[in-house]
Amino acid sequence: MVKLNGFVLALTVALVVAAPAAAKEKAPVKELVPVTGSGMGIAPGAPEWVTQHVAEVTESNPSVVRSMAGVRRKAATGCRSVWAYRGYNHWLGYVLFRYYEQVSWCSNGFRIYSFGRDRWPETHAGWQFNGHIGSSITGGPHSYSRTAWTQGAFSFCLAACYDHKYPWVNIYVNVDLGWDANTGG
Repeated sequence: MVKLNGFVLALTVALVVAAPAAAKEKAPVKELVPVTGSGMGIAPGAPEWVTQHVAEVTESNPSVVRSMAGVRRKAATGCRSVWAYRGYNHWLGYVLFRYYEQVSWCSNGFRIYSFGRDRWPETHAGWQFNGHIGSSITGGPHSYSRTAWTQGAFSFCLAACYDHKYPWVNIYVNVDLGWDANTGG
């Protein structure tokens, strides 16, 4: 019986000492998954006011060719709309929020003569949009290229707000209707 009690005592001491060490080893925290997307046309699920603004920007599209140089440039004339977003998904895969930017422009092959930019949030699952916190448009009217950059602020809020994200979207467009998009944050 003494041997059994000694064994039980040793086992109890081992568990008491080992338990705090095991408690310090926490399971890894599941992080939010950053996601990005881009494409031509109007962004999927865009608000109606974005669709209307794209139509306003692209409705004046003269296609008159007045010279041989103009003939060569004809392929680079017209209008285009592109979009990009930065957002986060839950690690299980569902959407938490997205931050969109839509750029529309028209070119006559020599310059960008019509340009418009829209930006908006999409929020789900306790995330809220706190506003646009940064904005820049480079390349003035009648330029060869233009860049539109924007940044938004998002927070996860229940009783209090405790997780904050600041996604940004940058879209570059040029006179030959080429474009590129970058996102981060």
